[in-house]
Amino acid sequence: MSRFLPSVAPDIRAGHKADLKAIAAVMPYLWPRDDPGMRLRVALSVGILFLTAVLNALLPVLFSLAIDRLTPTGTSLLIVAPVALLLAYGFVFWFSRALNELRWILFGPLEQRVRRRLGLAVFDHLHTLSLRYHLSRRTGMLSRVQERGLEATAELLFNLVFVIAPLITEIVIITAVVLARFEAHFAIIMAVTLSLFLFAVIYGSEVLRRYQRPAVIKASEAHGKAIDSLINYETVKYFGNEEYVSGRYDRELAEAERLTVRSLIFRSLLGVAQMTVLGLGAGAIVVLGGMDVAAGAMTIGAFVLINTYLLQLVRPLERLGNLYRSIKQALIDLEQMIRIFDEKPEVTDRPGATPLPGGDGAIRFENVSFAYDPRRPILKNISFEVEAGQKLALVGPSGGGKTTLGRMLFRFYDPAEGSVLIDGHDISGFTQHSVRAAIGVVPQDTVLFNESIGDNIGFGRPGANDKEISDAAKLAQISSFIGSLPDGMNTVVGERGLKLSGGEKQRVAIARAVLKRPRIFLFDEATSALDSHTEQAIQQSLTEVSRGSTTVVIAHRLSTIVDADQILFIEAGEIVERGSHLQLLALQGSYAALWERQQRQVTEPDNDADDTDQAAELSGDTTEELSRSGP
Repeated sequence: MSRFLPSVAPDIRAGHKADLKAIAAVMPYLWPRDDPGMRLRVALSVGILFLTAVLNALLPVLFSLAIDRLTPTGTSLLIVAPVALLLAYGFVFWFSRALNELRWILFGPLEQRVRRRLGLAVFDHLHTLSLRYHLSRRTGMLSRVQERGLEATAELLFNLVFVIAPLITEIVIITAVVLARFEAHFAIIMAVTLSLFLFAVIYGSEVLRRYQRPAVIKASEAHGKAIDSLINYETVKYFGNEEYVSGRYDRELAEAERLTVRSLIFRSLLGVAQMTVLGLGAGAIVVLGGMDVAAGAMTIGAFVLINTYLLQLVRPLERLGNLYRSIKQALIDLEQMIRIFDEKPEVTDRPGATPLPGGDGAIRFENVSFAYDPRRPILKNISFEVEAGQKLALVGPSGGGKTTLGRMLFRFYDPAEGSVLIDGHDISGFTQHSVRAAIGVVPQDTVLFNESIGDNIGFGRPGANDKEISDAAKLAQISSFIGSLPDGMNTVVGERGLKLSGGEKQRVAIARAVLKRPRIFLFDEATSALDSHTEQAIQQSLTEVSRGSTTVVIAHRLSTIVDADQILFIEAGEIVERGSHLQLLALQGSYAALWERQQRQVTEPDNDADDTDQAAELSGDTTEELSRSGP
């Protein structure tokens, strides 16, 4: 242990700062300004607990007085005093225990309210963070951190307010009684014992913290990898890597086990040191008290009192040592969760931002530049304009910046330079919610909630009635498929929609966007997973649905955007060609070359037949699976 002791002091200071930060982050939820009822409940709880501590400290005094008066005098009147004292002792004993149990009536609602509010705050904050954070997060690790953080909050609240505070009050009262009734050397022994014990608790626990933190972090990482493997269950099966992911998980668990066992060993050694201090102090007080009784300098009642106080101090001190270590563990868990609040969103609403004014959906990009990493620019001085009600298509090779343009329009990111305008308004000056409410998105990779098909479609506009949801499903050409299922709209689609084929998931996403009734539609490869027949049907529906709305289509398949009013060919973050379909073909440039290559692929019957058969087989398998599984 000596090899790291010289570096402990800086770690202790850093640990104290982290502890204070974690406690400060929780306090607004324990003492909320907007909830006077909860503050009154906290005040009553603390008052009852302090009263209980006072009564517990006075109990041995009553018992000591009763013993001193229980002497055989032969006079019945003298028995009245000890009987009254014993009755008072019994009443105080009952009353203090009753108050101790009544605290649960007050503490239970407090604990649940704090957990609810803090959990909601973390949940809301995670949803305010920018796309970059969520692209790099580990969902499993994040859920583990949040779960353990909330558990730590409840434990910290209970231990600090409802255990340690009354114990300290009890210790103070006991110390005051000892100083008033006994010789100074008893108070000195108790003071020295308390000081050495608290030093062992605090200093040892800070050293223990160095062992506990990496154990907690490693356990969270192991949990994150486990959840990641379960989320990607199909990928694991595709490659037959069950043993590989199990071995990887086991290695993480083994490291977490090693770190946890190391901290437990040190924790046990620390407990032995603390009990040694208490044992020496208790032995000294009992020996000296016994000598005073034998010499006639102390009554039997006083000896019982000092011994009872000693036991009454030993028990809370022993418990205090365990609680302190538990609190430190809880603070480590809480610290991990509080760090989530340190993550700041890249895109924020400006002070005083107002909702985006109404309009028809005209779009303009003015000299927009952007880079995820300054060393690699993604968009380079992009400028274009789309009139309200027109259809804009973005095409070009992968990695050129097409999807990034869609994310800029949706305010997942703000431009490094330039501006994005909707209906003549720079969207950076308006609330993100109002900007996103104006845009309906159908992404290429559709992820659904593990709920019913109706719920997933209805997510586009919460509060929509069944008819509106059904109409949206018809426009997305998925109503016949839903009707063929035993449970219809109530069919649960599985985690991330895995019970549906890619085409069926995209049609649900299209229905969801249609239900939103936006002024701008953004289709990011919205029909890429569909067979040719379904794609044509949905293209007709999309044309009808988006009539009168501005439409932005990101496409690789050029046959889907030949009717666009304007097509931008984007490569390496720049617009290299722009115009209508016929105008770009006449240029005989990059667009025309890509069109020719795709037309040659379409004319190959074998490939097209294989694609159609594969899509039909997939759709059939999915329908059969849903029919078997139900919700």
